[in-house]
Amino acid sequence: ANRALVADNSHFLFPCTEIGITPMDFTMLTSLPINKYPTQLSYDDRWSIISEAMKLFPNIISNNIKSGNVSIAHLRQYLTVTDNRSIDSTVARAFILFMMGHLWFQTASDIVPLEYLEAIADLDEAPSYDWGSAILASLYHGLDTAVTTGGAITGFSQLLEYWFYMYCGVGHPIVNNALKMTSYPRLKAWEKGNMKKINDQAGNLFTIVRYLIDYRTIESINWRPWDTSTAL
Repeated sequence: ANRALVADNSHFLFPCTEIGITPMDFTMLTSLPINKYPTQLSYDDRWSIISEAMKLFPNIISNNIKSGNVSIAHLRQYLTVTDNRSIDSTVARAFILFMMGHLWFQTASDIVPLEYLEAIADLDEAPSYDWGSAILASLYHGLDTAVTTGGAITGFSQLLEYWFYMYCGVGHPIVNNALKMTSYPRLKAWEKGNMKKINDQAGNLFTIVRYLIDYRTIESINWRPWDTSTAL
């Protein structure tokens, strides 16, 4: 998909057409609904204070925080160091915050704003938030920023590769066609063991893929990749 130009905040301009990721694409790939949950959340600056952050992460120290942000590396420790696993709620919050900073709302820095703690302070209420809309909006913002600044795409940028496979199919790595067309969420098709192994001809394959992208035609694009899904 890197061979295409980002035309605006949500579309890619290929030689043959313009195409962009839609809310349905996002939901079918992730199973996260858009605008389903009404709960509104306002971020609270108080979580940027270390004494407040320690209420949710007892082992956090000032070295782990910089300008109101916590490092991804520190959150990873909560998920890998046995001593941090004694409190289930702490591990759950660390995992969600890690996902927010490392994947869903990814930035160019390896950090997460501590303000995000507001979303997971109450774990019972967290499922009622409209995560899907927030994550997709962050991706749109990342695409728009990449166009205006020329920098890297931020947000859930990894999703774009899977989205591209579903529409264009060029270099699609999934071996099992049934999984490729029917799994839900569609990202499940990329589970370990379902993908082709990369061999010594990977460089030649990349060259072929670039050629196929450049000379893609409108007729060769799958404009309705979700028709076979049982989730519709």
